[in-house]
Amino acid sequence: MTTINPYASTYAPGLTAGQTVAQRASQAAAQAKTRDQSETINTPAVNVTLSPAAQAALKAQTDSRAIEAVVAEAKTQIKARLKAAGATGALKDGNATIDLSALDRRALHAVASNKGDQFPIDQQVVAALALKSRQDAVLAGPAAQARLTGDYAGLYQAALDHLDTAGPEEKSSAAWSREHDALIEGRKQALARPGLAPAGIENDSVAAYMKETGSAVAGAKTRDFGKVAGDVRVALDKQYELAFAPEAAKDRDSGEIDFRRFDDRSLSAIALNKDDQFSTHEIAEAKAEIRARDSAAIKASYQSTAEEAGGFGKAMITRYAAMTVEERQAGGWTPEIYARMTDLQASREKLAQMFNADGSLASPPSLLDWL
Repeated sequence: MTTINPYASTYAPGLTAGQTVAQRASQAAAQAKTRDQSETINTPAVNVTLSPAAQAALKAQTDSRAIEAVVAEAKTQIKARLKAAGATGALKDGNATIDLSALDRRALHAVASNKGDQFPIDQQVVAALALKSRQDAVLAGPAAQARLTGDYAGLYQAALDHLDTAGPEEKSSAAWSREHDALIEGRKQALARPGLAPAGIENDSVAAYMKETGSAVAGAKTRDFGKVAGDVRVALDKQYELAFAPEAAKDRDSGEIDFRRFDDRSLSAIALNKDDQFSTHEIAEAKAEIRARDSAAIKASYQSTAEEAGGFGKAMITRYAAMTVEERQAGGWTPEIYARMTDLQASREKLAQMFNADGSLASPPSLLDWL
């Protein structure tokens, strides 16, 4: 009878957790091929089934297109989508008018990073959101497992595997390197302290995802807002029952409320209080938390885009576009603010077009032509 050791590694012989998903997939395939084609060892053929992440990583490795071809294909696809949608831009009032999720990762990165200065800001934002949505989908399952079992090492490995599916342009960027280093450190901490979430790591995209999605209310980003508010009410009352710290809130009307497990839309449900389920104290605390999170996010965006021309404005427009209607209302992100941000970003891009790379004034010579 064959027995299975539950503590044995899930990797194939010779593979380690430190390898990238592409390296593991390539090595596993090579081992299977060697065993199947060996003239001296008569063993059955081995079928290797690659995970979606491994398939994507191998595809990225074998993508021989020049970046110019990637850009041209992306432009063609976006043009077709805009025409089909009857839209003149990829964003309208901060909401996407087209879906770019079908574009491959290399194309999405080319658009989001404005390769060759070929893509306007609205297309860059929609592409960036598509990349984030893809990452969120990859992390959703491992994140739920980590919250349930404490397997944070598996969560960070999933994030690393997804990061490894990037194309050569993305991998050569400073942002990719920073995120990669952060995820390596996160996995290291998770392996050293099983069951505990890694902490204190800059540029940690997994920690950002866990904070963004929260754990108090399931599916808060997409569910009916009234039902989200009802679940928030239940979660808060349960939290009050379990609170024991002297300063912690033990009822609806006093004390410090710990919102760390609540996502932004759940906080918005409290702040907006559309169904009169929350107390004045809870509303004030939620609004203060929203302001604090906004301030931290804006500061982080400013610092991370300091060396990127127009990067901060793009980050703010992307932040607005990623919010739900309720999150915008609760945070005071009005349509007027969005319009002002896009106007300023357009002005910055026009200003940049006035000059050549050597600093000389580009044609047309009159400043009035750019105002």
